[in-house]
Amino acid sequence: MADAYLMPSKVYVGDRAKLVVPLSNGFAEDSRTTQLNFTASLTSQDIIIHRVLLERRPGGNSLTIEFSAYKPGRVELPALEIAGEPFTGLSVEINSILDSSEASMVLSGPELPPAIPGTSFLVYGTISLILLSLLLASWVLLWGRKRLRGWLEKWKKKRLLAAMRGVEKRLRKALVRDDAESSVRREILDTLSTEFRSFLALFTGENYRAMTAVEISLLDSGTGAAGGKHLGNFFKRCDTSRFNGGEIGSEAVIVLLDDVKKILAETA
Repeated sequence: MADAYLMPSKVYVGDRAKLVVPLSNGFAEDSRTTQLNFTASLTSQDIIIHRVLLERRPGGNSLTIEFSAYKPGRVELPALEIAGEPFTGLSVEINSILDSSEASMVLSGPELPPAIPGTSFLVYGTISLILLSLLLASWVLLWGRKRLRGWLEKWKKKRLLAAMRGVEKRLRKALVRDDAESSVRREILDTLSTEFRSFLALFTGENYRAMTAVEISLLDSGTGAAGGKHLGNFFKRCDTSRFNGGEIGSEAVIVLLDDVKKILAETA
């Protein structure tokens, strides 16, 4: 019985398998039956015998027992008697699919739900935007602060120049419209002096509002292309026309407006 073998070699609980028991060539030579009858006693709660065959072949006789086992581990087959020869002590090794010695089969956790289409693009896009914002903020704080200050200063001066040009054009139109009235021309010069002083104070940072024409002439710091002496001469002529008590001609006002226009062009 030691040479008995299983087909297949590895049998699991519930599988239908065969146990082949080699026999001697002279065993049951007179038997004409290849399929042997067996009773219900060969069936138990652990194993069911489906069929018992006696096979005669040139290479040797064999006894084949077809069975299904429902208990893992070593399971003994019921005792058989064939041609007066008892077959006892037959057993088979049954494996459990839940406890395999070759690879312990562990149930995996539940599969993660699939990501919504476009989620990865949204996530990586948001991360990229945050990183870009941080890099831009770092650049502004470390390197761009000075440049940003310079850009703001240039923008401020352009706005001041544009505003002063607007004042000059508005006063020139008022002069043409009210040419016959000397009082209007004096008001135009008053407005021109006040607005131009305010412009220079904001543009240069010097307090031109409180300076006299002489102090402006002596001022060492310039206002771009226009120097202190040039500005001092302008305000001296403007104040003379405003406070001399006589008539103010249109030509004198036009000359002063032209001087302002020229100074603004040089300063820009």
